[in-house]
Amino acid sequence: MPRTGENIFKRRDGRWEARYIHHYEAGKAKYRYLYGATYSEVKAKKLSAQIDDQKTYSKVKSLAAFDEAAFLWLKDIKVTVKESTYTRYYRSIVKYLIPQFKGQPLSKIDQQYFSGVTERLLKSGGAGGKPLSAKTVSDIICVLKMIMKYAAENGYPCPPLNGLKYPQKEMKTIEILTEENRRNIERQLISSEDTTTLGVIFAMFTGVRIGELCGLKWGDFDFSQNFVTIRRTVERITDLSPDAKAKTKVIITEPKTAASCRKIPLPDFLAQYLSRNRRSPECYLLTGSSKNTEPHQFYVRYQKFLTKNGLEQYSFHALRHTFATVCVENGFDAKALAEILGHSNVTTTLAVYVHPTLQQKKTLMERLTPVSV
Repeated sequence: MPRTGENIFKRRDGRWEARYIHHYEAGKAKYRYLYGATYSEVKAKKLSAQIDDQKTYSKVKSLAAFDEAAFLWLKDIKVTVKESTYTRYYRSIVKYLIPQFKGQPLSKIDQQYFSGVTERLLKSGGAGGKPLSAKTVSDIICVLKMIMKYAAENGYPCPPLNGLKYPQKEMKTIEILTEENRRNIERQLISSEDTTTLGVIFAMFTGVRIGELCGLKWGDFDFSQNFVTIRRTVERITDLSPDAKAKTKVIITEPKTAASCRKIPLPDFLAQYLSRNRRSPECYLLTGSSKNTEPHQFYVRYQKFLTKNGLEQYSFHALRHTFATVCVENGFDAKALAEILGHSNVTTTLAVYVHPTLQQKKTLMERLTPVSV
């Protein structure tokens, strides 16, 4: 007798029918139907057909190239990640990974081949065979691991990833403004009230990312309680549309993580400065109109501001690092600072964005005295 869930039943014409999912099309199950004179006969036919299908499917999978698995993974995750993240993954696959594997079947990619991927990317993975940075290679390897995990979970023959290692990252010298340079910039800023100045002074005293700054509208400010809400970011990404007229496009989206959507209290002087320059709620802070600017455009304006005022050149991100360091020097609680910066945990804040100055270290060392003194 048939059991619940077998999908085997007796038809009105006296025959027995069995059905099972053969494949999916556009997310919909497509069934195969089998018939027999008895329950036992149709059950045996169903089992035999499923075994034959599995053998055929396994053979197809064993011949599948890395390219196929990579694009299947992309298709699967497309609806679960932000457009900017998807574009970044796509670029890693097309520009870096596919040239590395050259259409090889997954079943023929051995451990030795895997172990050399990191080294090859570091030495000549870039355009024209140029070296790639350890950070870029680490991001590519991360994508590769996700693809191989997906392929293994879906029955593709994949080698173990034991030899796939992340490169050792070089310790970068983090830029922070010296106190003298910070004071010089502040003096120049306070005496001017154009939109470039507005953006620079805002970043110096809130630590926002440049994309978040470009996405700020006057409607995001609450001058009754002196805080601003970060709710969007602007970035330029590769345009993957088949009918795209340009290689890239600008998108306005939510900030990079849930923690990045946040409220930042404003110092009184900054709130007053902003209030004097405020526009209608739908106008962007950096343009004074309903049209936004993008990070690269504002970065150019920032560099011109530094050059025009005879100031030392610093990256825009140095303002964020400097803000975090000054906050710590002024006794900010680490958790509060992490939330202001939009970090999901305090570790990132302390490890990446806080840089004690030599004077600060010296002051702390002076506190050490012998017990007898």
